[in-house]
Amino acid sequence: MSALLAAVLGGLYYGKIRAERTAMKISELRKVKMQARVIVGNFNLVVSDLMVLSEQIELQEVLEGVSEQSSTLAEEFLSFSQHKKLYDQIRFLDKTGKEIVRVNFNRARPNIVPKEQLQIQLKHYWFNDTWRLNKGEVFVSPLDLNIERGEVEYPIKPMIRFGTPVYDNSGQKRGIVILNYFGKKLLDSFAQVSYGTNGQSMLLNSEGYWLKGLKSDEWGFMFPNRQHRTFGKVFPEVWKQISRRQSGQFQTSDGLFTYTTVYPLVEGQKSSTGSGQAFTPSKNQLSARSYYWKIVSYVPTEAFDLSSNELIIELLYLYIGLVSATGIGSWILAQASVNRQITEIELTKSQARLLELAERENLLKRCLSSHIRNSLELDTILSTAVAEVHKLLQIDQCQFFWCHIKDKSIEFKLSHEACRPHLLTAFDSSPIEKVEMLSQAIIQEKFLKLDNVLTDARLDSVSREFLFNLGLTSLLGVAIYTNSNRLGVLICQQTTDTRIWNDNEVELVLGVADQLAIAIDQAELYNQSRAATEAATIQAEKLETTLLQLQYTQAQLIQTEKMSSLGQLVAGIAHEINNPVNFIYGNLNHIKQDLQQLLDLIKLYQKSEIIPTPQLQAYLENIDIDFITEDLPKMIASMKMGSDRIRQIVISLRNFSRLEEAEMKSVNIHEGIDSSLLILQHRLQEKSSKIQIEIIKEYGNLPKIECYPGQLNQVFMNLLNNAIDAIEVLLVTLPSSINNLGQIVICTEVYDSNNISVKIKDNGIGMNEVVKKRIFDPFFTTKPVGKGTGLGLSISYQIITEKHRGTIECRSEQGIGTEFWIKLPVQQNS
Repeated sequence: MSALLAAVLGGLYYGKIRAERTAMKISELRKVKMQARVIVGNFNLVVSDLMVLSEQIELQEVLEGVSEQSSTLAEEFLSFSQHKKLYDQIRFLDKTGKEIVRVNFNRARPNIVPKEQLQIQLKHYWFNDTWRLNKGEVFVSPLDLNIERGEVEYPIKPMIRFGTPVYDNSGQKRGIVILNYFGKKLLDSFAQVSYGTNGQSMLLNSEGYWLKGLKSDEWGFMFPNRQHRTFGKVFPEVWKQISRRQSGQFQTSDGLFTYTTVYPLVEGQKSSTGSGQAFTPSKNQLSARSYYWKIVSYVPTEAFDLSSNELIIELLYLYIGLVSATGIGSWILAQASVNRQITEIELTKSQARLLELAERENLLKRCLSSHIRNSLELDTILSTAVAEVHKLLQIDQCQFFWCHIKDKSIEFKLSHEACRPHLLTAFDSSPIEKVEMLSQAIIQEKFLKLDNVLTDARLDSVSREFLFNLGLTSLLGVAIYTNSNRLGVLICQQTTDTRIWNDNEVELVLGVADQLAIAIDQAELYNQSRAATEAATIQAEKLETTLLQLQYTQAQLIQTEKMSSLGQLVAGIAHEINNPVNFIYGNLNHIKQDLQQLLDLIKLYQKSEIIPTPQLQAYLENIDIDFITEDLPKMIASMKMGSDRIRQIVISLRNFSRLEEAEMKSVNIHEGIDSSLLILQHRLQEKSSKIQIEIIKEYGNLPKIECYPGQLNQVFMNLLNNAIDAIEVLLVTLPSSINNLGQIVICTEVYDSNNISVKIKDNGIGMNEVVKKRIFDPFFTTKPVGKGTGLGLSISYQIITEKHRGTIECRSEQGIGTEFWIKLPVQQNS
């Protein structure tokens, strides 16, 4: 009986030890694979950030020579550093190695480095290695410690520098963008994956130096007194096998070693050997396949022996007790046999469930990865993750909450939920929000596991009763921290019965949390890029509108300047003509009186009895004194009529220009209309038998109105010019339609007690509805190229409506004519 009992206990011992070691090996393999994915994911994220920064519009404007854009670029880098919190420095350097913009993280208080503190980094190896690259290629430095003034900076600061060259629009290489990535972020993510596992995780570079391991052994290649501390010196035979193969798992007398090789770089990315001194060049360049790290998980033999010894002691006590109890030996033997069979069955079922769970876990991760690749919609990703976890773990309820921390209070806001139909949540918050211990554990420890609410020692009686009354029996929660400082919580709940959460389920939930953290960051980056695109589109539309307005204003200024120049020219001519005309006009009366007296004197001589000499008689007959006496007064009268005509023209020109009347004043608008007609007289006179234009004035008794006379004359000139053009087009194309006679009717009248109206009507070619709707638009014209600017009616509309608070309307019918109706107020309010 003793021998049989010993054999049974030995079988139990070896079976359990074998199962535990198998589970441990599987767990170690998964852990190193997850750590490799974390490293590659972090590298891809940083490279994505680098390419976004190198293609910014503000950076291109700096390259094009817009000097004031350097401050805008610095603000963009500062905002990027504040949001990401991943980079110790963000820099843009020109081709001479001079820093144009630099933003320092400054211990979580990012700042823009002043221009006088910017440095020249031409001699650093990372600048030269990055400058050699082509467009689109990325330089990645080795993971080492930051060096300041030729020595390692304390406290130590692990750093990886990512760089890429920057090209301008003409394809010339103009500088580089450098990101100093916090290596501690990468190492912390690497260590977080190994949380709760048996093995000691180590990250080694290609030479076997520890990047992550025991504090006293790390960074041996950076310190002369640690040059001998390598993994190969401690485990020489193990290192030979690890350095020759990509990945694997084996056990030696020292313990269990699980390892894999991670290649963080992809094609187009290059590295170098780096340099341990400030201004020493790198020895050579490394391709993507030459830049690698080794991830090693080491489980000492003591860890196996400890669990084995504990089990041996337990079985030994059991064996002694069973042997000493000879009175019930046969019963104990039977019971042990049954227990052994049950244990084997459970072990088989456990292994089957383990394999099934592993397959379903891989399926879930592939599903999440697929959704992250195919959709950047955060709601879709969260909904899929919650549903798949609920289905995979077969739990009663799976929820995702957004956590908001205000002062010392913690608030949980329900975002997505998957549960059995009868367990739909009636509230937006989580029950753990009411239990301070649970909410604090989630926030501080990033992980919470309750196998049984009623027996968990961490809960007090009040909290235990509160959760039990809500129907909560078991709970598994994990916090999800994102780079944007948003905090999410994924919670799995059991309500029907208690559940013991095994390590595989915990690992699954942690893996899903990591995937969700990446997905949330990518979705937020996508939303930020969309927002930036929309802002750029709106800005482009505003710039286009501003450009059109500027073009219109420029053309209007040119037209106004032309009218001003014309007014100055007219005023100058009128002034120059006015003086001699006044001289001539003023002396004509005196000449007329003097000539009349001379003629009277000649008549008196003729009536006297004086006998002229033969010579005088011959001269009188030669000059025909009678004709001169009759014709000379007629000539004086003609000269007076001509000078009167010149004086009227000069007065009309002065009325039209009105240079001295820039301010608003009361005037008679009939004078402005007549002045415009006088200036256009050369176009109204008969040029041929085919073109004749008659002006019909129907002036009313108008009061003087307050206006800008010069601007109002410009309106009348534009309308009369257009009327003459319309009549000329119709007379040339269809002369029989108006019997070779064009008419322009100008009608003025008092519209009401506060307004007067001016109507200018022609019987020209007219307009259709399409043209009539656009005649007041800037730059719209129906005239041939070189004759019309498209600004006359647009400026006239602005003068009437904006400067004089009036209205201008157009009534036109094609082939019949056009009428413009202007309504102006008599008095303008201040």
